[in-house]
Amino acid sequence: MLDSHIHPLPSEPVSLSPTLEHLRALYPSSLEGEERLRELEALLSSAPARAPLAERMEWLEELARWLQSPGAPPSRRGRLAPVESAGSARLRLLVEVLGELPAWCESLRGVVASVLAETSALGLLTEPGLSAGRGLLGEALTRLGRRLVPPAPDERGLAPLVWRLFPGGEGRAWLEAVSEEHVAALCALLRAPTFAPLHTAVEDAVSVLAVRASALGLASDVLARLPPAPLEQSPFVRLPRVCEALREKVGEREREACAETLAGCRAAAQVVLSHLHAHAVDTDLVYRLEQLGHTLDRLEALLGLLAPDGTRPTSCAATRLLSSLVRAYAEERSLGGLFRGGVRCIWRRIFEHTGEVGRHYITTSEDEYHRLVTAAAGGGLLTTCTAALKLAITFAALPLFFEGLASATNYALSFMLIQLLGFTLATKQPSMTGAALAASLDVKARDKELSGLVERLACITRSQLAAVFGNLGAVVATVTGVGLVLQALRGAPLLETHEAEYVVRSLHPFRSGTILFAALTGVLLWCSSVGGGWLENWVNYRRLPEALARHRGLIALLGEARARRLGEALARNACGLGANVSLGLLLGMTPALGRFFGLPVDVRHVTLSAGTLTFAGTALGPERLMEPDFLWAVLGIAVVGVINLGVSFSLGLSSAVRARGLAPVGFLSLVLAVFTGGLRSLSEFVLPPRTLLPAQRPASPYAVRSAARPCSSLRGGQENG
Repeated sequence: MLDSHIHPLPSEPVSLSPTLEHLRALYPSSLEGEERLRELEALLSSAPARAPLAERMEWLEELARWLQSPGAPPSRRGRLAPVESAGSARLRLLVEVLGELPAWCESLRGVVASVLAETSALGLLTEPGLSAGRGLLGEALTRLGRRLVPPAPDERGLAPLVWRLFPGGEGRAWLEAVSEEHVAALCALLRAPTFAPLHTAVEDAVSVLAVRASALGLASDVLARLPPAPLEQSPFVRLPRVCEALREKVGEREREACAETLAGCRAAAQVVLSHLHAHAVDTDLVYRLEQLGHTLDRLEALLGLLAPDGTRPTSCAATRLLSSLVRAYAEERSLGGLFRGGVRCIWRRIFEHTGEVGRHYITTSEDEYHRLVTAAAGGGLLTTCTAALKLAITFAALPLFFEGLASATNYALSFMLIQLLGFTLATKQPSMTGAALAASLDVKARDKELSGLVERLACITRSQLAAVFGNLGAVVATVTGVGLVLQALRGAPLLETHEAEYVVRSLHPFRSGTILFAALTGVLLWCSSVGGGWLENWVNYRRLPEALARHRGLIALLGEARARRLGEALARNACGLGANVSLGLLLGMTPALGRFFGLPVDVRHVTLSAGTLTFAGTALGPERLMEPDFLWAVLGIAVVGVINLGVSFSLGLSSAVRARGLAPVGFLSLVLAVFTGGLRSLSEFVLPPRTLLPAQRPASPYAVRSAARPCSSLRGGQENG
């Protein structure tokens, strides 16, 4: 059927005249310009109109390479050379020569028409950048498979030829820089019947993409996040119908119906995306929404070719579409680009939640400051037991895996108990307060105001110091008392002398790996906050609290009221559960995993290290506390605290800044402004805020509630550890 659209080829060999001498007369030039004419004459005179398909494709590739080569061609005698790129100038020369030499134009027309008729453009129009119904994981496996095992060549597909004609960024740059006037002139010389197979392919691609977009928009998880409405009114149901109507009859009414339906589909996709941002994010659903957007964009471009509005030549719209196809083909080969959109979306969601949690660790009044110190003291008190068990596990000589598992269980249970009792650990705060600061930076960056940042950093710093002093003061005092009591009851300290000396040596800031281990622990602390945010997002996306509250088995076992309270408890504590369990596993299993691979890896947590050093001090006796090794170990505790908090805070802040898309230059200017203001108000970074009368209090930069329950869900009134 497509063969009928081929322009008839000449029955006799083409007579190539006028000769090169005539071209030289029309285009007087330097030796370099004459070389361009020779190359073009050699190409056009050797057009293989009746050769096999592979040879015709190879000839078109040579012509495309000539058009995209550097070096401007000569200009015609009597005409000023226009200001244009080398590629556009070469296309101009080709158009002018074809206009002067109808035989060469006829040969080129025959080659192009026969190649288009013998190949299929449907894959070219519907595949690049579009997953064809595959989900995120399926697309990732497909791309990885293409890297490991190259796909079989498609000899009848037009797409491989196009990728060879316009390779990589150079081909895309040429398409974007070429003159629309020259493209329109070349298409006019080749004549409309030459492109009839492409017109048929565009019609088929419109039908295929309309059905794909409809299927993506009618997925159950998409419909569940749209406002209730009859399915017949959905734009995704109408989309294939209006596209088919436009394909059958091109008119203004059909064009407007397609434009209105496409706009409705985009609006519906935006509603779903907004729902995800407000509640919970799923990377696969975000990826499918991105694919839906790309499919609608491609469909709109194809409809513009099928039913042009007359404002611009169709050839110009086709060139823009071809450029977008080349770009999409280059981008779809990247695994990083595949995950970028979904990961960025869930990354922002995680740090928005951790920022909300971080606000509850920030004190803005004296009363909140004292409550935070009390909560931190409770955390230090419970850490005494954790430190004692840590020492017992360390010196028990357990097998490697069971030592890591016992340590992880010890840490996780301790951290969860601290959360359930309303206490806090200083090291869990920095990554979350960093995300809270990034949220305020986002607002201030939009408002172009920097005046409130010093106040925010002062609130964060003094709150962090309060938690550190509360933790360390309580753990040192409690461990000292417990150690003395145990020594009096047992007649011997908890640690042997050589074990206590090992603890002291292991905390030396320069003769051990304390600094590196403290930095690693800071990274693990940040990872645990990400784990908590991810679990909270997953619980909300799967609607587990509602599922538990309505689970028939739980209702039969616990009763309806208890099942509902269990769901509410999960909603409140999902973040804390994820952060505590992940932190316990990371702190416990990282040293065991490192030693499994022969790496001397360990962790240094400031509160736990202070507890173990205090146990060592009680075992060594007061006469050894002023020795240089012990004093160096005390300095090591201070170094561990600074590095733990600094690394965790820096990672939390930088990750949240990137997730929110703040510009690096703006971020640097904010840092300079903060340091400049901080030097003028150093006391605000250390001392608790003084109590003011209600009428004297300024508006708080953070909505802070009780520090005894520092983690709070995004749903108002529900607290989250």
